[in-house]
Formats: sequence, structure tokens, C-alpha cells
Amino acid sequence: MAYEILATDSITEYLRSLESMQSVFSNFDSLEIEEVGDGNLNYVFLITNREKPDETVALKQAVPYLRVVGESYPLSRERMRFEIQALVKQKELCPQLVPVIYHSSVEMSVVIMQNLKEHQILRGQIIEGRTFPLLADHMSTFLAQTLFHTSDWYLSSADKKEAVATFINKDLCKLTEDFVFTFAFEKHETNDYNEALTEEDIHFIQHDGELKVALAEMKYKFMNNAEAMLHGDLHIGSIMANEKETYVIDPEFSFYGPMGFDLGAFIGNLFMSYFSHQHRQELLGNDPRQYRTWILNTIADTWNQFSEKFDALWKEHQQKGDPLYFDYPNGSAHADQQRARFLEQVLSDALGFAACKMLRRIFGLAKVADIADIKDFEERASIERMTLRLGKILATQRDQFNSIEEVVELAKTISPL
Repeated sequence: MAYEILATDSITEYLRSLESMQSVFSNFDSLEIEEVGDGNLNYVFLITNREKPDETVALKQAVPYLRVVGESYPLSRERMRFEIQALVKQKELCPQLVPVIYHSSVEMSVVIMQNLKEHQILRGQIIEGRTFPLLADHMSTFLAQTLFHTSDWYLSSADKKEAVATFINKDLCKLTEDFVFTFAFEKHETNDYNEALTEEDIHFIQHDGELKVALAEMKYKFMNNAEAMLHGDLHIGSIMANEKETYVIDPEFSFYGPMGFDLGAFIGNLFMSYFSHQHRQELLGNDPRQYRTWILNTIADTWNQFSEKFDALWKEHQQKGDPLYFDYPNGSAHADQQRARFLEQVLSDALGFAACKMLRRIFGLAKVADIADIKDFEERASIERMTLRLGKILATQRDQFNSIEEVVELAKTISPL
């Protein structure tokens, strides 16, 4: 089928034409279709049989431009191919954490998947102050499984290189290179500032040589360190959850890059939520300490559980996959040392990438609602300054932290519980 942009008045006939949808919907004449996409790139529709509400799917389509800007910013639809590839691989590795895929089409830039109607976007729920006791366990599992099993620590050299070649996601990588690592740190026309921020606040980031070098180093790592298949945009708006289940969605930015990037995106978003909830919990009439403590515990638990799970996967594979390499006296201790040193580097990278994500959300085009939706500009500016301060320290001193607990303590000195 030739590509066409779907709309609420054309989706029914499109679904009717798909064999895979015949087993999902018993009646195509009673479909309710709602466009719900609130992201920067694509359109998302929820489709439900009003006669049988359990017959429901979510349809996502890429259009040939950046949705947040419009047709004046062309963007290749190839991003949907990468999303489909990533969803298939992630579903294989973490079936309980990735939605079911019913149909996909590279030609139409469409994926049709499970409608997670019992779940909501994590960012909105965190803004409302809800807690998720299993979030750290689920996200650490997703990260450990996807990063380890797509890396050179698990794959053969040939298989890894073939996999890298299928994920050359140049258009969306360029978006990240520009909007995460570059534009926010210069006087660029796409930047968007809270009017309560001062020139001093801007210079604090954009005129600091040590920071600019650190950010350039992180950009270089992003562009060159093809360590594992990444989600590529793992912020808390790319996760849907309830108290019992977690699903990771929207991997259109997927490519082979540094492992710390996905970890940093998730951690950095939670730190921004932590800063915002001093204000938000007070508005709700709550004592902020309890909820903010949960956020910090989730950050620490995610990293610690990830490192334990990743290390266990690697140790098991190391013993089975190439036992001769460390087959000598003290060899097992040296294998332990190798894994520990690698994970120390992943933590350093994660902190550096978290910094880039945090800083760019304050100055760049795309904001996070946790902070940007605060209506009091002066209060918002106070939270933004905390974010800028933590981000600057993490970027420039990322190699000096020996544990995630040290980073959590730093956040508490910037914004006490």
C-alpha cells in the first residue's frame, strides 16, 4: 500500500484491509477512534469497538516532518522502521515490559499495538504524586536485559556488527545531537527560556568552558560508542505504568550507542521530578519529604539493581561463553575486576548523559511538564536553577562519583528534603 497520512475518517477502512486486524475486531462499523498523540514526532490513535471495549488497539504513524514544528521541518519516515525493529527485539528480551505488536508496516510507517488502557504515561502520574513500588525493579530489568544482550559482551563480533548496521538511525540521531548536545548550549533560535531566568543563569551554562568541553565529550561518546542497542529516548514520558505493571514504549530513536545514555535519560528525568516536587507536593497540601524520598530511592535502586542484574548476566555468560580467557590462577578475580571497571564507566557515562538531558530541558526547545507547567515563573526559575546546578556538576565531575548514593546526597544538598 502506498504511503498516506491516516486520519480519524480513513483509519477504519485501513484496518478493515489488514488480515491481522480481522482477529482483533469483530465489527469494523462500530469503531471509535481518538487521536491522543502529545509527543513531538508522531500521531497516535486509540481505536476501540464501542460494542466490545476489550477489542482495542493503539495505532502510531510517523509523518514526514517533525510534528512539534510542522511541515517546515522535514523528517524522514524511516524512524518507524527503527521503532519496529527495536520493539521486536525488546519484546523478545523483555516480553513482560513491552506491549504486544499486532501489525507493522514500514511502507505506511505504521505500528499497531496493544492499547495499554489500564496504564498511564508515567510522567503525568509522577506529576500527580503517585508512587510505583515496582518501577526500579522493572526498569533495571529492561535496561540490563536489552543492553547486555545486544552488546559485545553477549553477541559474537559478526552478529554485533550486523546489528549495528541495521540501526544506523541517522535522522533521529542528528536530532539528538542537535537538541540534546548542541543547540541548548549556544545562542540558538530554537531555544526557549523561562522569562524569570536571568542572563547570569544562561551564562552559568553557556559560557562555562569546562562544562562546554564536558558536554562535547558526551556528544562524542553518543556519536561513536556503539556499545548496545538503545531505546534512545528513555524519559518518563516513554513509559506507561500502573502499580503492578510497567511498559516501555516509543523507541523510534533506537540505535547502537553508549549504554549510559538510556540510563542517564531515565535518571535525569527523575532528578528533575525530585526538584519539582518541593513545589508540587506543597500545592497538593502534602509533606514533600515522603514523595521526594521515593523518587531518590527509585533513582538509587534503578542503578544498583541494574548493575547487579547486568553483572549477573555477564558473569553467567562469561563462564559459559569463553571460559578459557580467564582460565588461570586468580582468573575469576580478574574477570570480576573487568566487569566492575566497565560498570564504573557506565555509571560515569550515565551521569554525564543525565546532565545533558537535564540542562537541555531548561534551555532547549522541548521541555518537561514537571517543571515547565509550573505557573509561577519565579518558582519555576528556582527549580530550574537547581536542575542547572546539578547538571553542571554531574557533567564536569562525572568520573568522581563512586556510587549513585553520592549523587543522591548531592541532590539533597542542592534541594534538601
